[in-house]
Amino acid sequence: MKLHPGLRRLPLASALLLITHSAMALDYNGYFRGGPGLTQKNTSRACYALNGGSSGLKYRLGNECDIYGEFQLSQGFVKDGIESKVVLMTNYYNNATDVSSTDSSLKLNQMYGESKGFDFAPGATFWIGKSWGRRGDVHIVDTFFVDMVGVGAGARDFQAGVGKFAMAYYKTENDATHPGNRLNFEYYDIATNPGGKVNFYGTLTQGQFTGGRKGAGLTARLDQDDLFGTGLKNMAWIQYAQGSTSLSANFGNLMWGQDSKNWRVVESVNWQKGAIGGQALVLFAAEKNGDGVKTNSATVGGRVSYAVTKNFKMLGELGFSQVKPEGLETRHLTKLTIAPTLSTGPDFWTRPELRLYATFAKWNKAAGDVTGQDGFADKTSGNSFGAQIEWWF
Repeated sequence: MKLHPGLRRLPLASALLLITHSAMALDYNGYFRGGPGLTQKNTSRACYALNGGSSGLKYRLGNECDIYGEFQLSQGFVKDGIESKVVLMTNYYNNATDVSSTDSSLKLNQMYGESKGFDFAPGATFWIGKSWGRRGDVHIVDTFFVDMVGVGAGARDFQAGVGKFAMAYYKTENDATHPGNRLNFEYYDIATNPGGKVNFYGTLTQGQFTGGRKGAGLTARLDQDDLFGTGLKNMAWIQYAQGSTSLSANFGNLMWGQDSKNWRVVESVNWQKGAIGGQALVLFAAEKNGDGVKTNSATVGGRVSYAVTKNFKMLGELGFSQVKPEGLETRHLTKLTIAPTLSTGPDFWTRPELRLYATFAKWNKAAGDVTGQDGFADKTSGNSFGAQIEWWF
């Protein structure tokens, strides 16, 4: 049996971890999902998502054709009053059921060290390395609308008036001929009312090559518990980016100038009321890239769970998305999933979940092939069935 090169290294890595474990305790956590599915004869399993624009987001329940996992180890220690920690996270991805696929990958997501407790700034944490600076996940579409990912160095949790301040520098050298620089600034945990906080994220980018362009972006996010006394937990974003900065507070296209202008408004709520829990999303966006192409997009959808018993739930997810490129017909897609589910508890967020699912999707001809499968090239609807596990720990 031929193993992926990364997998061949796992026995050695495991042995080293066991040796390390005997000397000190490690914190271990992670996430994974996967499972089999089918669509139609002569066609691989299909998943449904629009192309282009921010509403290309994919509603995930019964709509993920990959196998994915991320596994993190961290070790903390204290010396002379300084608290330090090193973090290592690996990531395994395969876009199909067959784990021997050449499209599989084993990568290093995070590898950084951090320290806090220095006498001149005892509450601040300083870090260097490869880090996921992600803020504000909407789980049903698996999206962090602020995604400050990269190799960099920074500091956070400086007390600054009514909030806290953080900043970081990132470098991209993925394309050897188009390197770039990025600065991220955060001012966050600013109390606005009981249960409410506002957070600000600023970004500056610069292409460090001939023809490289500058960019800037700003995001405001409001977090609110018990929204209007309803028990809903709310996250709302207002985002703007221009030039070579992306809406997610990351690098955009480093060759795009000030003609590239984008904005996005996102509203997400989640709740648990007795046996009924869920999460919902509404998004509107207008994006103009550096080539002058304008795209308006929108999406609305949600997932609901109903606990029939302590360990058996019924899940349902419905999402509608549309994308309107300038001068072209509007693309739209509707997707519905029903999933009887086994779980260790009745709440929406309880994991692991072991699901059976049936997914039904409908789209218009302008949307094209929303599956990427040749068998759907001339179709405007599809049905998929399968099983999936999702687990975080």
